[in-house]
Amino acid sequence: MESTGVGVVVFLVLLFAPALQGVLKSIAFRLRAAGKAEMIRAEGTSDVRACKGRRSGKRGRRG
Repeated sequence: MESTGVGVVVFLVLLFAPALQGVLKSIAFRLRAAGKAEMIRAEGTSDVRACKGRRSGKRGRRG
């Protein structure tokens, strides 16, 4: 009786493996993108602290 239940579980895993793999890749892609965005934001805030008092923009420093 238990072997039938195990067989059904194995069958369902094999049946849904391609779709599940796609979902997992999508989730991993989103997590990597969020991590990269967080790193870019962190670099931007650290640059602002390092260059406090200076203006930044298209014109740059006047003087």
